Amino acid sequence: MKIYLIRHGEPDYGPVTNAGYAGWGRDLSPLTKQGVLQAQRCAEQPIFNEVQLILASPYTRALQTATEIIRRHNLPSQVELGLHEWYPDKSGWQIKSGHQAMAAYDEYTTNHGQTSNTQDWDYETSTDIHHRVQAVFDKYQRYQCIACITHSEVIRQFGDWQRIGYCEVKVIQQ
Repeated sequence: MKIYLIRHGEPDYGPVTNAGYAGWGRDLSPLTKQGVLQAQRCAEQPIFNEVQLILASPYTRALQTATEIIRRHNLPSQVELGLHEWYPDKSGWQIKSGHQAMAAYDEYTTNHGQTSNTQDWDYETSTDIHHRVQAVFDKYQRYQCIACITHSEVIRQFGDWQRIGYCEVKVIQQ
């Protein structure tokens, strides 16, 4: 199966910050105007002529990106919880701010996506991410080609890509 991994468009954290949302509430951030344009340009790519199904992370920025693609191509879609972004806090209660999330990410990258004996944060490891997302892919093996609108850290687990731009497309074979 061919899988196009697509990072969502540029998010706008202003509305959720202004509303005082923290933790999971930050995942309700919509796209910026530029992010919408990025998604619309992404939808113009010829890859969607072979895509049979769009899968999307449940985060607003991914759903809004998927909407622009679906609107242009009238493709069937499915929201998949397992395509969510990396968890900086598996408990969901420890991290209260963006600064703490960044500290957890710094620790995650310092430890190359793995745990250590000295870690301060209970984050999801790169192995955890890969297994979670692979379980989603396994459900769709009957398709020849799908597209997944997801997040940069998720995409990194399936290739040697350091920087993944907004609405950038990567392809893998399963």
